Amino acid sequence: MTRFSHIPMIRILIPILAGIMIYSKTEYNFTIPEYVLILGTILLLIMLSFRFLLSKFRFRHVSGIMVTIFLVAAGFALAQSRYLANHPGHFSNYHWENSHLRIMITEPVSEKTNSYQITGDVTHVITTDSLIATVGKKIIYLEKDEAIKDLFYGDIILIRANYQEVSDSKNPNTFQYKRFLSRENIFHQSYHRTGSWYFTGINEGNPFMKMAHHMRQKAMDILEKNGLTGREFSVASALLLGYRDHLDEELREDFAGAGAMHILCVSGLHVGIIFLFLNVLFSFLTKIKYGIYYKSLIIILIIWFYAAITGMSPSVMRASTMFSFLAIGQTFKRATNIYNTLAASALILVILDPYIVFKIGFQLSYIAVISIVAIQPLLYKQLYFNNKIADKAWAIITVSIAAQLGTGPLALHYFNQFPNYFILTNLAVIPLTGLIIQWGVLFFMLSPLEMISSLFSHLSVWAGKLLSLLIFIMHKTVSFIENLPWSTSNNIYITFMETMIIFAIIAALVLFLTHKNKHFLTISLVFLLLLSVSFSFRLYQQNHQQQLVIYNMSDTFSLDIFRGRKCYSMVCENRIPESRDIKFNVQGNRLSLGIKPDKTVIAPIISDTLIDNSLYINNNYIYFQDTSLKILDQSTVLTDTIVFPDTLDIVVLTDNLPVKINEIVNHLRFEKLVIDASNSYRKNQSWITECRELGLNCWSVRDQGAYIHNLAYTE
Repeated sequence: MTRFSHIPMIRILIPILAGIMIYSKTEYNFTIPEYVLILGTILLLIMLSFRFLLSKFRFRHVSGIMVTIFLVAAGFALAQSRYLANHPGHFSNYHWENSHLRIMITEPVSEKTNSYQITGDVTHVITTDSLIATVGKKIIYLEKDEAIKDLFYGDIILIRANYQEVSDSKNPNTFQYKRFLSRENIFHQSYHRTGSWYFTGINEGNPFMKMAHHMRQKAMDILEKNGLTGREFSVASALLLGYRDHLDEELREDFAGAGAMHILCVSGLHVGIIFLFLNVLFSFLTKIKYGIYYKSLIIILIIWFYAAITGMSPSVMRASTMFSFLAIGQTFKRATNIYNTLAASALILVILDPYIVFKIGFQLSYIAVISIVAIQPLLYKQLYFNNKIADKAWAIITVSIAAQLGTGPLALHYFNQFPNYFILTNLAVIPLTGLIIQWGVLFFMLSPLEMISSLFSHLSVWAGKLLSLLIFIMHKTVSFIENLPWSTSNNIYITFMETMIIFAIIAALVLFLTHKNKHFLTISLVFLLLLSVSFSFRLYQQNHQQQLVIYNMSDTFSLDIFRGRKCYSMVCENRIPESRDIKFNVQGNRLSLGIKPDKTVIAPIISDTLIDNSLYINNNYIYFQDTSLKILDQSTVLTDTIVFPDTLDIVVLTDNLPVKINEIVNHLRFEKLVIDASNSYRKNQSWITECRELGLNCWSVRDQGAYIHNLAYTE
């Protein structure tokens, strides 16, 4: 049994992670004097505990507790120091009229449907008489122009200083884009038409990163030059180089549905395959003096060379760091603990970027490796095969199960789906992926030799054709598996706390199987009981819920009414109720409330309908469980005779209705006025001002987020 004292890097890493998470939740900012006082006090207490308490057995834990507190504080300080929004030199603190921003491009230009996206560091704010050095990152959308394609990492551009804060969807249980970008230290964005930005002709990029981006672009050119086109080129550029902009939606759905999306994200799997391949390829070096050191050095150099040709993407840098530490540990052949090695690599990455802990790729990568190390040997030794092919297949199956046990709960929490045929997918795809990556590396190494002889030129073309064939076979295999019946379980919802409980159950069971200690089995059963209670309580709440939600959508009106585990959905008649943008804004909330797509009823708001004796709809009037709601849109004529109760509970203004609030008050009596987000910004602000002057109870969906109205459940 591994003692906690034998894995010191984990003992350091955990409290630092705790400090980072505490800061992320509180965002409380200490001043430098406060930090000096706090850390100085903790250090003093640590020294005193070592001096006076260490010799006394009953106080043996005091020093450890004090060191842990110090590391938590260090993690907190690290997170605060890297959160640029609070930096006094952040560019948003220097917003003057007619000023410009000097931007250094930090990521490759990405093409969107109607624009090009650029991410860059704001190095200076420029006014008519000053140049102010600043910090901060920003997303810029540029009107489509052929000149933008020539922009490269490190290029300096000037843009007008008109920007706004990144906004969230402000809908319940949806992807929080603002929070996601804030952990990338991006808080602002802007759109610029051609002529409102200028390329200076200057490039100030890091030379090493410039070389890495050039190498990736060169590698993509080599793929195209040697016959890879269409979807084969898209998959090759994603699988080998980590460039996914060419992947279409159908390709993504095929790989996601088959449980093979990780294949298209260059990460630990790809670097691991290269690591194992190189381990075998250079194994002969171990037979010579100091050969093991040469072997490790060559492997680390090639791994980082591969990281360079992928453009030094964060996922590859994570994996390269991890496997570099494994190579070093393997070299010195000391009693190194794999968990200690993983923790050391994670600690370096966290010190470089404390917010990496919130990235899904970071979480999945480390959980997958830890699961494989901990669980795969337990599964593998359950069966033995004399046949090498059967043995390799069993090894792949056990690796797949181990990785899925580790990453499955987290994937369910984030993506709400589970690939049912993941074993079949991995049996077919992992060997193909290994072949493609190994052949791809050899292919890239062969391509520069084209200039030496026409023979190498022909070999490169044939190598490209073989690579294209392998990718074609893999795509067809993935597509076949994805189209099998029940290939994916969709619309599964588990809370973050339930995810942690599932991890606790798995960890306790692994410890029970490893150490044969019945206490771990008891712990797993206790957590299983907690999980059952959580599921049951949530199901009870869902069966008794009654709720009305008006969503924050800028181009349409969207309303859901929940009764038990059934949903009635209403949108403007000119919109498709299940269109992609509507589903993006509403699906997360529906799943969290236990509503599956087959339990959603589309209810036209124009009809005269009585639904389930609880919901009545008639010409933009809705009556639900003693709550009355009237939607005022362009079809509304306020002089019409009112045929519903004297006082409405809710009136919704939508569709930029050309009316003043006092006109509405003259015709309708109501408790609450909701201004839908589909109204223009100017109209929204004007109505809010009028409501304040009239003393009306008003809710602006654009400003305050989705309007949620809870009702008491009745049978």
